[in-house]
Amino acid sequence: MTDASGNVSSADEIYKELMIETVSNTYPKYIQKDLLSTLEQQGVVKLKKNMPIKSGAQTIDLSEAEEDERLTQGIESLAVLRALEKREFTKSYHFSAIFSGNGKQKPDFFSLVNEGKLLDFTSPNFLHDNVQDVNHPTEVIPTLFTIGNIKIFKFTKILTGFLPVTATRKRIKYNVLGVYHEYLGVLEIRFDRARSLFQYEDELFYHNQIVGVLNWFKEVAKFELEYINISPVISYINKKDQNEVVVHSQAMSMSTGAKAELYTAENGAPILPLLGELKELIKTNEELFDQCTKIKDLLDKFISETEDTSDLPWISLRWKGDAKNEGILVKFKHNYENKGYTLLNFFGRQTNMEKMNNVTKYIIDNKAELDTKESSDVPEVGETSDSTQKVF
Repeated sequence: MTDASGNVSSADEIYKELMIETVSNTYPKYIQKDLLSTLEQQGVVKLKKNMPIKSGAQTIDLSEAEEDERLTQGIESLAVLRALEKREFTKSYHFSAIFSGNGKQKPDFFSLVNEGKLLDFTSPNFLHDNVQDVNHPTEVIPTLFTIGNIKIFKFTKILTGFLPVTATRKRIKYNVLGVYHEYLGVLEIRFDRARSLFQYEDELFYHNQIVGVLNWFKEVAKFELEYINISPVISYINKKDQNEVVVHSQAMSMSTGAKAELYTAENGAPILPLLGELKELIKTNEELFDQCTKIKDLLDKFISETEDTSDLPWISLRWKGDAKNEGILVKFKHNYENKGYTLLNFFGRQTNMEKMNNVTKYIIDNKAELDTKESSDVPEVGETSDSTQKVF
């Protein structure tokens, strides 16, 4: 892939050009700035004209380049290219879906690498990701990168689109990750938004990205995967006595046919309108309602029946932040596209993958609590997890 000076060889110009287009079309300015700052600290690039370059260092000088062209020019360096490829494993994504591995699979990823069915990002022989052109499909060969007890599989495609007015062609490298949380026994699929011009008028574009990854794990890695019924887990979290997670908003489709979208107050008070305020009213006037139990019973029954008979197409939870970390807002779209699984939509600035890992662990830990509770107690109405069912 490289010549003696460490630059990208002519044989990989196509891949390099794809990476340049991807950075230009999809990387926000703050991401480019953060990446360049990190690379500067590592001695990979020079951004300041008066900064000396250490003797023998293969630092690429970008101090003369325009600010918005520095990262794309830096791709001439293999070290910069590798940094971008590594970031694709470790960054946060906008969407994810979680599936259970049911504990039966015993994957042999080492053999898959030897058979050429899987690339190892850390191998000295690694050239670059195997990029699929959706218009000319070839064998799917993902790239593996391991971080602790998490194995990350990167599935890469070229997406091509044309601007509506000028018909200018645009291309991007589009990644979908299969994140195998071995210690949790789950496979999480992560991906970003794609502009409509890259979706080929496919109404199930995002679902089909998920299916492609599931197929590889089922057919090549021999995983046995099951859907996780996340809806009762979210209900269980809402009813728990905890201060870490609060409801931010939710949609309700009631048995009467009425529909509503409910949001918490802007002052941060975690009380949803209508049902939440009724509960709070009863709680703060407990002595008064105890004097008239018939009214209290009627209100409790109304709240309970409304919650139990209403469909919740989506609900958003907010993980509280602290002085060092901002909170996390996640929207859970249950039965996404009527396909039986929940799609998680993460909001906010792109950061590292830690926040997604924390959300996944929190969901799975609470699912385990709920499963244990149900195995020892009679399930409460609307709180049976029926936690998994086979994929496909």
